[in-house]
Amino acid sequence: MNIDFERLDESRKILYKIADGIDPINNVPISKESFLNDPRVIRSIFFLVDYIESELAKIPRPKRNKFSITKDQKSKVKFPDGDIGINDIANAINEVIDTRIVKRISGMKINKQLKIIGILCEEKTDDGRVRTITNEKSEGYGISSKVRYFDNRQYEQVVFNDIGKSFILENLERIMSFK
Repeated sequence: MNIDFERLDESRKILYKIADGIDPINNVPISKESFLNDPRVIRSIFFLVDYIESELAKIPRPKRNKFSITKDQKSKVKFPDGDIGINDIANAINEVIDTRIVKRISGMKINKQLKIIGILCEEKTDDGRVRTITNEKSEGYGISSKVRYFDNRQYEQVVFNDIGKSFILENLERIMSFK
């Protein structure tokens, strides 16, 4: 069976946006009244996204090069409005690169590199886990920390404002080259 990887991957991206409550055509939030915001529909769409990802993983692909991004691709990156987390930054970048040729970038990898440079730090939590935190340099790069809530649990998220998003995008190759 010959599966069109590009069409399947594009379908996955579109479904993921819909499940995330974003209109894939104009990138605005889907109306709260829409059937697409019904939890039963969202669960079904996420199931399809997972299924597509499992099928994509079965398709043999040529070895991909390390992460890179062209000037033209950078010009097409569209970050969500407002303060966003590192995974939102990575997702926006991955939307414009050709993942058949180059490896995807992850928020975890960008954070790791920002720690090497000294723009971010990490600390051990009481339960022995390690979490990423800001430091005295972070704010100058448009990076701060915000209190967020998930499942009635409070946590601090490192977020990037417009300055931070621009800094990451403009300096991406340099940031990713530190060892």
